[in-house]
Amino acid sequence: MPEEIKLIQPVPVTRDESGMFWHPELPPFEEGEGEKCKAWLAQQGLVVGMVSLESADEEIADRYFESHDPDCSYWEPDRPEGEGWFCLSINDTDDGPVCWWARRKEPEQCGACDGCNNGCQLDKDSPEDRP
Repeated sequence: MPEEIKLIQPVPVTRDESGMFWHPELPPFEEGEGEKCKAWLAQQGLVVGMVSLESADEEIADRYFESHDPDCSYWEPDRPEGEGWFCLSINDTDDGPVCWWARRKEPEQCGACDGCNNGCQLDKDSPEDRP
């Protein structure tokens, strides 16, 4: 019997003293684990969007980069357009702080069956005959 996947859920964003945040259900991926991270995102059914402080309002970007202070708590990352986005992390990179947003993928209807129970889940809900 396959193991049931616990889907990550939105939580209130509580930033640390430097303005950073890591969702408590987000695994601690290390640099170089891009494929592992992509697999986890796919398993979770998430799409992600990244916003950088570098592309923020010029005044905010200048404040951060000219101060050489790692504190970015004054930066409020823009949420992507659309509904359902929640914050996965606000973390520092070589190019300055970035915010990763996520939301569930929109269910796709492939037409293999007359509508799936929970979006299109061919392995679970659809007939053997696949498109």
